Amino acid sequence: MWDHIIVGAGTAGCTLAHALTESGANKVLLIEAGGKPGLLSEIPAGMPKLFRSKYDWAFESEPQSALGGRRIFTPRGKMLGGSSNMNAQIHQWGHPADFDGWAETGLAGWSWADVQPYFRQLEGWTGEDATQSRGRLGPLRVESACRSGPLAQAFVAAARAAGLDGPPDYNGTAYSGAWLCQVAHRGGRRFSGWHAMLRPAMKRPNLKVETHAFAERILFEGRTAIGIVADGREYRGRKIVLAAGAFGSPQLLMLSGIGPAEQLQAHGIAPLHDSPGVGANLQDHALAGLGFAAPGQSTLKRAGGIGALLHWLLLQRGPLASNIAEAFAFTSVKDRAAPDCELLFAPVQWRNQGLEEPELDAVTIAPIVLQPRSKGCVRLRSADPRDAPAIDFGLLTDPQNEDAAILVAGAKLARRIARTEPLASRLGPELPQTAQARSDADILTALKETAQTVYHPTSSCRMGADERAPLDERLRVRGVERLWVADASAMPTVPRGHPNAPTAMIAARAAQWLQ
Repeated sequence: MWDHIIVGAGTAGCTLAHALTESGANKVLLIEAGGKPGLLSEIPAGMPKLFRSKYDWAFESEPQSALGGRRIFTPRGKMLGGSSNMNAQIHQWGHPADFDGWAETGLAGWSWADVQPYFRQLEGWTGEDATQSRGRLGPLRVESACRSGPLAQAFVAAARAAGLDGPPDYNGTAYSGAWLCQVAHRGGRRFSGWHAMLRPAMKRPNLKVETHAFAERILFEGRTAIGIVADGREYRGRKIVLAAGAFGSPQLLMLSGIGPAEQLQAHGIAPLHDSPGVGANLQDHALAGLGFAAPGQSTLKRAGGIGALLHWLLLQRGPLASNIAEAFAFTSVKDRAAPDCELLFAPVQWRNQGLEEPELDAVTIAPIVLQPRSKGCVRLRSADPRDAPAIDFGLLTDPQNEDAAILVAGAKLARRIARTEPLASRLGPELPQTAQARSDADILTALKETAQTVYHPTSSCRMGADERAPLDERLRVRGVERLWVADASAMPTVPRGHPNAPTAMIAARAAQWLQ
């Protein structure tokens, strides 16, 4: 009998395994469908090479009605460390308004003042501490992006010259401005949740990790969770924690009888607890990139060559040491108190969601909708656990078209920054995909042709003070006993930025309550 069973070894699962085994008092089992990560996950710029590999769940969304019926490729890590082994490695706490907004909905204990200590405890920041709020001793090693190239530095300078100035540090404070990204690196290598927390924890005798174990359903006695069935084998535990992410956690709940009763019955699943909020409220950041030629500049076009690989293997330097998304800017294009738009800068031509190699030296500046009004859902495709869930992001479908307006305003701002020094003299013309679009309607049409998510799915098992929320403020699943969800699916709303650190924070809080 295990004290805790954790399902999923992504950022949340790694954090839980580390925290729950640290005292030595708990026997913990971690179940993961994938195996150990390979060399490509060590290479910061190796992310696109992992897409559609054996390390990727490689989901596809349902046809997006606002995008002409296009399906959105949705990579998710299928390995120890999960998506922290195939993301852009950006470390960001989130904006104070994110967490104060959660608290204002009635979620006691989730305000900015409440969550800051957890960010500090988790963080091993190696740079300057301008805000006097950063953590130095935590497991999550974070470096300033010292390997960012001259194009990223020029973008930051141009954005500030265009009016997007801000504090020295975007972590630990309210922020609006432009910066080089802080990244989960260690000496030119990725430093994911696997490196930071799970691999050290696996040396402890009270942690067992089952890899290549596919979780199929939760075991119940009455309404009490008592274990997990994985590949037909039963694992029993006193406390069951789902950390399978914004797609996997709601799918597993629904396969186990917790979800919208009508949908479950349609798939022949007997409802244990009718919870319409399971799988609802899916949120992700919509993104659409503008490309600009950069002839003669140091882009990542040749990062896939043998020379770049040898440079990285020998010295952990060169283009492969880039996290790709090297810089970003945050602002409010709709005069709100907190940012509603991000511009993400990458010194590479981003083609077909990263699935195709760049054709020319170019950069991408991508506007992102930070607080999307559009909501989607995760639903069962069938009662077979191995059938991928049906994922509908609902991108740009909000009735007031606010998300689309922010995307268009962000595109105009991206153009302005691209024509501001010191970036302007390094760039050539805008690439054809968007170059001819001038009216707002034409810009939106052009952006929709390449729009995607930023791979930040959240909120599909949201916690809330209201009874319709699948989780309460302590991450307990309503309607049953001894079952928790502690991953990005628990977020009431997607944060204004990159959610890896907030996911770790949620898991760290859950571990404290689960002891």
